[in-house]
Amino acid sequence: MPLEYLQELAARELPLTVHDPACIDKLRVLRAADLVAVLVSNDESPAPFARVLSLTDKGRTMLARGGEAREIL
Repeated sequence: MPLEYLQELAARELPLTVHDPACIDKLRVLRAADLVAVLVSNDESPAPFARVLSLTDKGRTMLARGGEAREIL
């Protein structure tokens, strides 16, 4: 679930580059919910990646509230 991935990202040193397609999909969801700032390669890229720049204020607030983001994800 994307919220658990957000929690994992909060514990990591950012920026972080991700190549796993499943993680890239989760990042797209988190970005659409305005919980992370992330750059994602285009769909035709031969080596897809996402570069997580930071958690947004909204993302940090959701984590601090203990998972209320589940309602919007």
